[in-house]
Amino acid sequence: MTETIIKDVLTVEEIAFYVKTIEPSDIVELGSSSWFESHERLQKLHQQAILEARELREENVKDTIILYNKIPVLLHEAVCISVWKEKVLPLLVKTVSEPESVFIPYMVLFHEATAIEFLQTLLYHSDSCEALGENAIELIDYCASAITRIIAEGKQEVSKSSETLSGFEDLEHKQRTITFNIGMKCISVIGCMTQNIDSLPLSATSRMFSTHDIPILLANIIELQPWIKKDSSGKTLKYDDCNWEEMKGEAKMKVTRTEAKTWLALRHLLLDPRLPAHYDINEYRKSQLTKLQCFLQESILDQLPPLVELKYWLAKLAVANFPPASKQPLILEVTPQIRQILIQRNSKRWKKIAKKQAEVMFNKSEDHIMGIIKSLNEAYNLDTLEALAVGPPTCTACGEHAAKKCSRCKAPYCGRECQVKDWPNHKTSCDFVASSNKQSTANV
Repeated sequence: MTETIIKDVLTVEEIAFYVKTIEPSDIVELGSSSWFESHERLQKLHQQAILEARELREENVKDTIILYNKIPVLLHEAVCISVWKEKVLPLLVKTVSEPESVFIPYMVLFHEATAIEFLQTLLYHSDSCEALGENAIELIDYCASAITRIIAEGKQEVSKSSETLSGFEDLEHKQRTITFNIGMKCISVIGCMTQNIDSLPLSATSRMFSTHDIPILLANIIELQPWIKKDSSGKTLKYDDCNWEEMKGEAKMKVTRTEAKTWLALRHLLLDPRLPAHYDINEYRKSQLTKLQCFLQESILDQLPPLVELKYWLAKLAVANFPPASKQPLILEVTPQIRQILIQRNSKRWKKIAKKQAEVMFNKSEDHIMGIIKSLNEAYNLDTLEALAVGPPTCTACGEHAAKKCSRCKAPYCGRECQVKDWPNHKTSCDFVASSNKQSTANV
């Protein structure tokens, strides 16, 4: 089989330059041209990090970010947008009656998702968790808040067509989608942190068990099952990696990655030897945790064998009386700083910030919007994103690596022979594209 190679997004020199120049965003500058330049660099670094991790290559992005101590900056980006979303966005919406475009505020919201997904990619490794240092406390707070929001909002609704929504309704709809995606990514982040808990400060263990009760949060998520929903026609959809896909037949029993990470994170926490020192199994916690036994069916255990130990632990919990937790150790925690500093620094000027940003975010100039879109074209190159999301393109005829694409319908082919072999299907695709283009031209 032909070896597949995806072209690097950044060279080693570009990685070093981009990482060195990453700086924490200022709330006032969100949506500006300079901010978009920073967003573009962050997006490219993230794509390169995914590429290196997927192909099991030397992870230059991760190593360089650790070298220059930039992991806290990624956390700052996520927290910064969450504060902006809470304090500025509601005021921003009131400044105009109905905007012609919500592209810029949408990109600001999307920046938060990019930052948290970037952290998820990096924190798979213990040295990245270690590089968090005391910032792990702030990240745990952020993730706990995002997961709680999913529980509070319940099941995702069936998506409405954006064509029927006004500008602000569309922005609100996109915000709910991004918030849900961030919450699901935060489950994965917590999973990475629990697997590398030895690389985190001792206060992080206390924060997970005592302050936020992460085991109960994860148990509530499993009970809610937010990764499953039905559409308007009754079809079963499952959430996997920011996409909702229809499940038929046996596929309905397949465990998605987010579901698996939730279970494995819970298992790691409950079977951790340090649990008794930090976690008192009272009657409420016992009742919440033992309800999970009905979810541990054979279909899940077959796909996730480590959960057999968790099932045994829960069965023992149901019939046993755990003694009260011993006196918890005295742990000095560092107060989370990023959110607190952002709020204190801007507490008396939220309205002023919203008024200033309204001029930028709801700019009516089509040239201004198109200029931003063109500048982002390279960062959001569709071929690169497709390769990172679903793997390299394969030939529609033989399934081998596709080195070429049809210039007309963009169907991937390995060579002329397969293109001719698959000509009936290929011709249909080309004719459809041609007719669509002709219709679009006529509409214009």
